[in-house]
Amino acid sequence: MTRTRSIAVLTPALLFAAATSALADPPRAAGDEDILKLLDRPAAAIDLTGPGDDDGNERMAFDSQNMTMLAHFTLADFPGGSSSGNDCWGYVSPSGREYAIMGLERGYAYVEVTDPENAVIIDYISGPSSLWHDVKVLGEYAYGVSEGGSGIQVMDLSDIDNGNVTLVRNKTQQGHSSTHNIVANPDSGFLYLVGANIQNGGLIAVNTNDPEDPIISGAWNAMYVHDAQVVSYTEGPFAGREIAYCLSGFSGGFSQTGLRVVDVTNKNNMFTVATISWAGARYAHQGWLSEDRQYFYVNDEIDEGDSVSVTTTRVFDVSDPANPSFEGIFTTGLPATDHNLYTHNGLIFQSNYRSGLRVFDYADNPVSPTEIAYFDTYASNDGVGYNGSWSNYPYLPSGTIIISDIEGGMFLVRLEGVDLELILPQSKIDPNTPTPVTVEITETFSGYDDQTVTLNYSINDGPEETEAMAALGGGLFRASLPAASCFDAVDYYVSVTTDSGAQASSETINAFVYEDLTTVVDYNGETTSGWTVGDTGDNASTGIWNRQDPNPTDAQPGDDASDDGTNCWVTDGRGGGLGDYDVDGGKTTLKSPVYDLDGLNDPYLGVWVWYSNNTGADPNNDTFRIDFSSNGGNSWTNAKTLGPSGEFSNGGWFYHEIRVADIVTPNANFRARFVAEDAASGSIVEAAVDELSIYDYVCDGCIADFNGDGNVNTQDVLSFLNAWNAGDGSADINGDGNVNTQDVLAFLNLWNAGC
Repeated sequence: MTRTRSIAVLTPALLFAAATSALADPPRAAGDEDILKLLDRPAAAIDLTGPGDDDGNERMAFDSQNMTMLAHFTLADFPGGSSSGNDCWGYVSPSGREYAIMGLERGYAYVEVTDPENAVIIDYISGPSSLWHDVKVLGEYAYGVSEGGSGIQVMDLSDIDNGNVTLVRNKTQQGHSSTHNIVANPDSGFLYLVGANIQNGGLIAVNTNDPEDPIISGAWNAMYVHDAQVVSYTEGPFAGREIAYCLSGFSGGFSQTGLRVVDVTNKNNMFTVATISWAGARYAHQGWLSEDRQYFYVNDEIDEGDSVSVTTTRVFDVSDPANPSFEGIFTTGLPATDHNLYTHNGLIFQSNYRSGLRVFDYADNPVSPTEIAYFDTYASNDGVGYNGSWSNYPYLPSGTIIISDIEGGMFLVRLEGVDLELILPQSKIDPNTPTPVTVEITETFSGYDDQTVTLNYSINDGPEETEAMAALGGGLFRASLPAASCFDAVDYYVSVTTDSGAQASSETINAFVYEDLTTVVDYNGETTSGWTVGDTGDNASTGIWNRQDPNPTDAQPGDDASDDGTNCWVTDGRGGGLGDYDVDGGKTTLKSPVYDLDGLNDPYLGVWVWYSNNTGADPNNDTFRIDFSSNGGNSWTNAKTLGPSGEFSNGGWFYHEIRVADIVTPNANFRARFVAEDAASGSIVEAAVDELSIYDYVCDGCIADFNGDGNVNTQDVLSFLNAWNAGDGSADINGDGNVNTQDVLAFLNLWNAGC
């Protein structure tokens, strides 16, 4: 029932300008967008775990879909005392054993992940202190670079199976010391430095004929290059040529930012083949080719929260590298900032900071991929910001995926690929009647044990019960929830064991047992209808509640919550700009009339609310309150508070539903109020309220009283049998879609129990 509308927020570009102006002597990192990462460093460690179980075991709080965590190493688990993580890469030794390389603030950790659930840290190479450490592998050598200096750190992996990684040298040459990132082309054996302190921060080719002594052999220095992918073509018009796809621009990458296709075949004569950008471009950060090299996917790191409101990936047709064309975008629909992506086996693996690793299937539609899985390493929120997943490595033959996280350390995960979809899930359950549940199970990455398909349920928060589900064929399974009484709460989901031994589950349905709903109040904001503005202590100077057809501001809706009319209550939205008519200097209160809820079974209040407090000089420091009263407004009890941060502070119409009895006693003197308050200095507070309804769950009938005369007797049995003989749907007592002898048994059980 939730509907949202997006609004603009304070842009990272403005944040960058403020930050760099505050730095008396900005480091090399100030030349690119990654200075923003420094601004998002948390003041204290972030709690990445949920509460423990009864035995004291840690329970992880990471949200995921179709992915399972195999191991997690926190920053404290690694040697060297690093307070942040960054890049990651992988390596497979000649023996077939698998390793992860984790970039850290103070160096590189090497972890054997051959048995990912028993992964072990085997060695550590220290490096200069820096938020940036990037690493790539060619042959049996890893090459690391850093914004902190040391040139190229050459690390020998030839004895890694014995737990030994050797730092061969820190290679500096031609004035080179610091580097933002490093790129490798295994086909040509060349490394490429980008964002270095020489050659204008451009693309610098490094020869590794002697793998322990890499030599700079040329550069494309027309502009700053932030990242690149370099490949060698063996067919088509570019056969025999080495091509670099450069995410680049002038002025540290900010000016004329975009994708440059550069021919790097001749290291002494590298030249631009093509240039392309996109609407709303802010900073070309990173990109990767599809495996058939027909498409190139681009991350623009600072467009989220600026020119776009959700994570946005651009797709370019590069089937002819000399004539790339923009084809479209795809998104997770979340507001998180994107960072690094890679393609493998028809999938796109995208590290999107605060929304973690997101996996898309692009095999069938490379221009509009479908999200199929995710693992969110950052539990706090999915908003714009520079925390969470930095990068990932999906290329280990076993299928183990490495994720690096700035605050969280290193994660090992895998795709599970068993999808459970409930068929016509029921949130309304008829009383005293078994309720059939059908699930469809689809295999994508792995199989499952059909003997483990289980219906899990709990009634009124009681102990979880289980019921084995019967196979119907075609991936369909069915079992029934037991009969429940009126006004019971039933939570249920389906689980199955995959071939890997992991548990996969469907969504959880929160159901309620009742017969019907009666609407007591249905208010659409088109009339005043007894609603009043003002209460004791109200002292806001602007932004007073007003009922009207709202005009849009930069932080407030331009229309009401539904198609039912045009008006709503809004905090004086007659302005046209951010802060022109926001709530200022205190609070303003909107109160409903008194509603008579006496004699109702279990009333609920539902209302659409808009609340924005994520902009201004001091954002996310105010609240919006919904209060209930059972004495006509003489005293109030808080029912829900929105803010000071989170999804309900970012604007958009959201539907809120509150059980009245959880807050106050439903009676003849019920009242609701809505309080918007500006208590913080420089905080923009704008709010709106629309479409308030109060409804009651009704449960007056009894199945055993089949003829509805108010008595349970033999006449009900005869009435049921007549319907049963006629095959009438009312005789389908167990709800399995068939009228048969099972319904007779189900009815007689209910009849014996009475009403």
